[in-house]
Amino acid sequence: MTAIAPLLRLRAQDIFRTWRVWVLPSVMVFLAATGTVITRFTREILVAALGAGQADAILLADPVASDAYARWANDLTQIAVLLVVVIAAGAINSEVRSGVAALILTKPASRVSYVLSHAFTLIAFTALAAHLGAVVSWLVTAAVFGPAPLGPVLAATAVWAVLAAVLISAALLASAAFDAYAGAAGAGIGAFFLLALLSVVPQLAEHTPAGLATVVNAIATGTQKADQTLWQPVLSGLALAGALLAAAVLVFRRRELR
Repeated sequence: MTAIAPLLRLRAQDIFRTWRVWVLPSVMVFLAATGTVITRFTREILVAALGAGQADAILLADPVASDAYARWANDLTQIAVLLVVVIAAGAINSEVRSGVAALILTKPASRVSYVLSHAFTLIAFTALAAHLGAVVSWLVTAAVFGPAPLGPVLAATAVWAVLAAVLISAALLASAAFDAYAGAAGAGIGAFFLLALLSVVPQLAEHTPAGLATVVNAIATGTQKADQTLWQPVLSGLALAGALLAAAVLVFRRRELR
């Protein structure tokens, strides 16, 4: 892989010079902070919206710290992951359309390095932003509910990063294949919903990347066992991300640049 280090520096500079350096971390922090507050004051929100009579008819247990962590896990697997896909979907095709890709590849840089530099930078940046959100979730949870363990929220976020890596890889494959940004984003989002559909099959949820979102939620609430239902989705998710990136490299190698 030729010139991977200079390309990684270029990708990092691109992030810090554009809106991405602010948008993704800001969304993570916002979800982490507001999710905990919403969890704590759900009953009060319902009373304000529906009135005391109707709100009292809805049976809600008193919220605890694990409920706040569950809310963070749900926000990661249902909201943040879609933003990540949208960001990754324009990584390659936007540079192909603008001619930047052709300019970069005239230098001593291979197409393999070009694709992998996008993948490594996006995955690392996403993981860092998510863990920043996890720390904020822990701090706000501790402030609202009292002392709370840091381990579950960090572990859940780390497993979510594997899910994000799978979907980033799928979006990069689509970005390498399609000129249209909307088409690449649609393919990445389609991969997300495909995993969600497959997760309803217990065997697939326990042994394939389709179960990653379930594992994230279980770790956040402290109900996940350290057995094959944890390691098989994680390991197969890493393998799938690698396979998707290999496919993206093959597709991009055959793509004609402008």
